[in-house]
Amino acid sequence: MKINNRRDQDYLKTLTVLYVEDDADTREQFSDFLRRSVGTLIAAENGVAGLEAFKKHTPDIVVTDILMPQMDGLTMASEILDIKRTVPIIVVTAFEETNYLMRAINIGIEKYVTKPVNSYLLFECLLECAHRLRAEEQVKLQHQQEIREEWSKHNEIIAILAGGIAHDYNNMMQAILGYSALAKMQVEPGSAASNYLEKVEYCAEEVSGLGRLLRLLGHDFFGEMQQGMMMPCVINSIKSVLTGTSISLSSDCPEDLPQIKFDELQMTFVFSGLATNAVAAMPTGGSLRLTAQAVEVSEHDFMLIKPGTYIQISLADSGTGIPSDVLPKIFAPYFSTKQKSSKRGTGLSLALCRAIIMEHGGSIAAESTPGDGATFHIWLPTA
Repeated sequence: MKINNRRDQDYLKTLTVLYVEDDADTREQFSDFLRRSVGTLIAAENGVAGLEAFKKHTPDIVVTDILMPQMDGLTMASEILDIKRTVPIIVVTAFEETNYLMRAINIGIEKYVTKPVNSYLLFECLLECAHRLRAEEQVKLQHQQEIREEWSKHNEIIAILAGGIAHDYNNMMQAILGYSALAKMQVEPGSAASNYLEKVEYCAEEVSGLGRLLRLLGHDFFGEMQQGMMMPCVINSIKSVLTGTSISLSSDCPEDLPQIKFDELQMTFVFSGLATNAVAAMPTGGSLRLTAQAVEVSEHDFMLIKPGTYIQISLADSGTGIPSDVLPKIFAPYFSTKQKSSKRGTGLSLALCRAIIMEHGGSIAAESTPGDGATFHIWLPTA
């Protein structure tokens, strides 16, 4: 199948190709040809070097000779496909023997070009690989857009539900507090009845606090958005939580980061909450590392945010980590591994953090290895 599509040619020029050939003259000749056709070319002189180059750079396409010292091309290809099963591999060889061809097919190699190589045929093979990779990327982009839309609908439903519950909570708590105050006026101060009513008022205040959290989850939380440098707010929020603990804070935050638009109160809530969770994960002390950098997010990154320039803020702790079966659930409302009571958590903290970040046009994610700490990454769009 011949593919002569300008979009595939343009796409090929964005890809990284690994070319493995032990003959220096052949490698130099075809490297010049490949550099004119692809985005980035990485050349290696044998299978061992080729495998190391693949692990380091993860190229999009591999072109390799078969017979080479130290490790032949088919052995290298097999190792590469164990790392990334979907990478297209083009085998270039002077051998047409059936056993080499069958071995290549069994490994999963799709393209086979014999020497002396016809440059046009090799270019066609590269275009076919680019066409397949471009089609796969379009499918991923479409799937990512569907996920964004589903998240948007999901968050809107949660917001409506939470806002309605918060409204009812506030009305009921106002009535409870009002009647408790009236009842206290009818009993002796310090009596058992008065003490009971004080406990009722305390519990009502706790429930009112939950109502305020539900208002946040219901998107009823934005005050005055300001444009400026956010890192001082982030650092102060974290330091206020760490005061009095045996947890050390280190940071790597450049002073020339771009400005963003943010609600200071809500960002204080986000990073105070993340720091509080980190403290809980390090009951005997530990370390917390804060980093920030400006990053470019493209549609090819397959993230739940629009392409553009973002500030990526990462907060890594040295705590117990998050179990792999728990990690996908941590941003769900009311999900908590803690015992639920007025003294513990409600399972809303991380859900609120995500809601706030998303309303700012950003995204939040977590990664963790049990026993080796957890890292939360936040992306916020620049102004």
